[in-house]
Amino acid sequence: MRYSRNKLAKYRVLKKSSELASALPSTYSMTKSHFQKLISRYGKVIVKPFSGSGGIGVMSVVSQGGQSYKLHHGTSKKRITGLSETYAYIKRITKGASYIVQKKIRLAKVNGRPFDARVMVQRKRGSSEWVLTGQLAKIAGAGYIITNTARSKGKVVPLSDAIRRSDVQGRSVSEIEHRVESIGLKAARQLHNYYRIRTVGLDVGIDNKGRVWIIEANFHPAKSLFLKLKNRSMYRRIVRYQK
Repeated sequence: MRYSRNKLAKYRVLKKSSELASALPSTYSMTKSHFQKLISRYGKVIVKPFSGSGGIGVMSVVSQGGQSYKLHHGTSKKRITGLSETYAYIKRITKGASYIVQKKIRLAKVNGRPFDARVMVQRKRGSSEWVLTGQLAKIAGAGYIITNTARSKGKVVPLSDAIRRSDVQGRSVSEIEHRVESIGLKAARQLHNYYRIRTVGLDVGIDNKGRVWIIEANFHPAKSLFLKLKNRSMYRRIVRYQK
């Protein structure tokens, strides 16, 4: 069976693994019933395109209690009254394109700005061994919910630095990094069962309690992010594995 490479299809493949299921935020196609289900259950959701990258089209919806909802898109914020009205407004913005709705993770923050991790997992040509070849943190720019550095004018720092400077409580830097590596390797192996791939770029969220979440997987991740780190050793390693 041939599997699609859109975000929902890859989520469903990852969800098949009992070892990864607890690290995956609930994700569905964006329909009115799915939107209502997740916003009622969690109070906060992320809506984003089925395909694409770079944080384009991503928006946050937060229940304010009663029938009031706050929608955050780019740097703009809007309050809407009524669930049906909120859904209708999102459909107008998305112009009929296919979107998904996902439980919003309360990402850890550095100086009040959310961050997530880009984790590169690769295997050399002819090898069956998956290796974590790089990891870094993407810190959102002021006023943005997305961590894509180009769109939000955010910045890239070593993952350990971001965790150390963040509001994460309850787990050490080494514990979190070990969990990130473990989840990254398991995710790559699971995806490889369904797709012909040698590289997986995972966007991994870390919440303020130190819990690690798989936000999405990309099979053609940009390695240029790693050039923004002062230490270029991870970039060089990623390039070696891609050959």
